[in-house]
Amino acid sequence: MQKATSQGLKDFLLEEKTVVSMILSSADARGDSIALTGFKDDEKYSYTWSELKHHAYAIGYFLISHGCQPGDKIAIFAQNCPEWTIVDLGIQSSGCVPVPIYATNSRDEARYIIEDAGIKMIFTGDQEQFDKIFEIATMSSVTHVISLQDDVIVKGEKVFYLKDIINTAINNSVIEQVSSRIQRLSSNDMLTIIYTSGTTGNPKGAVHTHASFLAGIYASVVRFPEAGPGMVSLAFLPLSHVFERMWSYGVLLKGGENHYCRNPKDIMVILPLSKPHYMCSVPRLWEKMYATIFDRLESASSIQKKLFVWATNAGIEFDTQKRSNKFINPLLFCKKAIAEIVVLKKVRGVVGGRASVFHVGGAAMSADINEFFNGLGIPLAQGYGLTEFFPVAVGTAKTAYPGICGPVLDIVDVRVSDEGEIQLKGPMCMDGYYNKPEATMEMFTTDGWFKTGDVGTIEKHGDNMYIRITDRIKDLIITAGGKNIAPQVIETMLGEDLYIEQVVVVGDGRKYISALIVPNFEILDEYAKSKGIQYSSRQELISHPGILEFYNNKIEKLTEGLGQVEKIKRFTLMPAEFTQDNGEITPTMKIRRKVIQQRYSDIINKMYED
Repeated sequence: MQKATSQGLKDFLLEEKTVVSMILSSADARGDSIALTGFKDDEKYSYTWSELKHHAYAIGYFLISHGCQPGDKIAIFAQNCPEWTIVDLGIQSSGCVPVPIYATNSRDEARYIIEDAGIKMIFTGDQEQFDKIFEIATMSSVTHVISLQDDVIVKGEKVFYLKDIINTAINNSVIEQVSSRIQRLSSNDMLTIIYTSGTTGNPKGAVHTHASFLAGIYASVVRFPEAGPGMVSLAFLPLSHVFERMWSYGVLLKGGENHYCRNPKDIMVILPLSKPHYMCSVPRLWEKMYATIFDRLESASSIQKKLFVWATNAGIEFDTQKRSNKFINPLLFCKKAIAEIVVLKKVRGVVGGRASVFHVGGAAMSADINEFFNGLGIPLAQGYGLTEFFPVAVGTAKTAYPGICGPVLDIVDVRVSDEGEIQLKGPMCMDGYYNKPEATMEMFTTDGWFKTGDVGTIEKHGDNMYIRITDRIKDLIITAGGKNIAPQVIETMLGEDLYIEQVVVVGDGRKYISALIVPNFEILDEYAKSKGIQYSSRQELISHPGILEFYNNKIEKLTEGLGQVEKIKRFTLMPAEFTQDNGEITPTMKIRRKVIQQRYSDIINKMYED
């Protein structure tokens, strides 16, 4: 594995200088090769490198000609699509600062970011996003709204369609004006403001410079020397998230082709169309896929079941031996070859069939699930990073180990405090929170280390350092008996089951651990019908003794490896999902634990009544 060095980073910054110049400077040489590909009605549409540069310059000139000055904040409020990246680079080419807003944010959440950052213009995605912004724009600093989609019905003055902007001709005068803005940018200039998901209050805007992003890109891409023209990466996570956005920049740096999944619910349709080599993802995607595979296996014949289990076990054993650099005997080679033909290759086809490595982040992931997909030949590498400090750990197909994050990037220093908190130093750290100096100071120790708020340990495997995250400091549960419980560990175990959609573990200051569980109602409905259980509402369904016993048995089986103080003694099935609109989860699907505990305090209290 190639290593990043401080000198290598200095040379990289001197050569690339800014993100926008790094990407657009190579566009002419790459010409008519494909840079970006989207999917609409299951059909591909693409932009070449020449088109990417033309459109970015057209957007840059539009902003300049409509009064935008270097440093002005321009928001992007849209789903993943090729146009998102084009607009991002267009904003940068004008010297302005792109500020992403999660596509699923409510009107109030969007308004907060618009007002906090002082947004001047906004690019919107679908009709719902345009309508939310148009209402806000009349009461804020926003001067223009631009729709990425030409089927959106727009209204009001100073509203434009992106298609009309990018289809304008580019003359020498335009090129000179935009190029001048790009050349005036320096590595230490603000690149973007990325707002945290806000699990404990209003989101804070993490300010990143071109230098901090370039540091993360440099330290990551050196680990993938094989990547280059011909590689495909699928943008599944929101581009408003630091993870997907920085990785996408790295893909374009290497000359790869970036694909875009507009709606995460369509991922299983898009994967075989895209056939990606790389993808950034979250554990929940693989938990659901794992649960679905084994649920469908239940209806298979006895021979099919035995063949599947034999083949996947052979794959897991082979991968584990190879990953640990252990001797692989000829018999295992033969078993793996047969397993490939009868099972493994077919299953890989579901995700496109050519995965080099799929990155996983954002939450804890089950080591068993990780091992299972590795055995299928779908390498999953759990990474680590935060909005404020990204990335920290990036794995490859060869260096990643199930259950831990890593390896840690070579230019990042890591330590564990006396309280067990992971703390960091490195050039990819944010400059601070926008307009919040006090909040910024709180994130650093007196000797200058960034405080992650994550509890974990540092482990060494071979020549590399890895991080094992156990929970968030603020989420740790301390029972009445004084035992420290990490709720995310338990929630990850339960989340492996197809019949469980969401789970929140509670018990701080209580005698035992309990849980609020949201069933996967689509699957549960099928189960109830198969058992002849009749019901007229979700509440009636989850109150049925047969359903309660069904979930009790599942919980006991899923958590049988836990100690007695960690086991769930009582649970309540919830009739509705926790949602972002209700403020119960963040745009990145993280649980707002305090909100849920306060909102459902009566239900929680009943689980502790003797």
